[in-house]
Amino acid sequence: MDKTEQDQWLSKDIPHRLRACLAGLRLQEERMLQIADEAKRLIIRDWFLRTAAFEGRMVAMRWLIEFIGVGGRNKDGTISPPRRKPNDVSIKMIEGGKEIELDSREAEILAKVRQACTQASGHATRNTNHPRVDESALDEALRIIVRHLECTVYLGRARDPLSEAFNPQ
Repeated sequence: MDKTEQDQWLSKDIPHRLRACLAGLRLQEERMLQIADEAKRLIIRDWFLRTAAFEGRMVAMRWLIEFIGVGGRNKDGTISPPRRKPNDVSIKMIEGGKEIELDSREAEILAKVRQACTQASGHATRNTNHPRVDESALDEALRIIVRHLECTVYLGRARDPLSEAFNPQ
């Protein structure tokens, strides 16, 4: 890694993850005491929360994609089911649960988003040229996931996934 790339990691990539982790924790507030201006503290709190939400969204998206049955790609480019451990839960474990068809257009979209989320947030990488994780791609993937949940584990039930998501508990 050359000096320019090292500087980018030290000034951008590592601090971005630190902001995501600091959001709302005691360590953040301890460091905020050094900033006298309350308006600036509010801006920083919001920035950290948005960073945490951005990173958390990618983790949650990958979780949902794998939950409904889409994993990575095989060497031949086909989509594989997720590698599950004995205690992992899948949609098949819930009454009415059915995994998404791996040879479908929807699975193709989800596999691409899963890869993007994994490479962008799952572990430190470089020179991967991974697919972009923008709001449009995440929105499209989430709509596929919600439709699949509605047509499987929520079908015929008195509740639906989005109503449950908006229900404060």
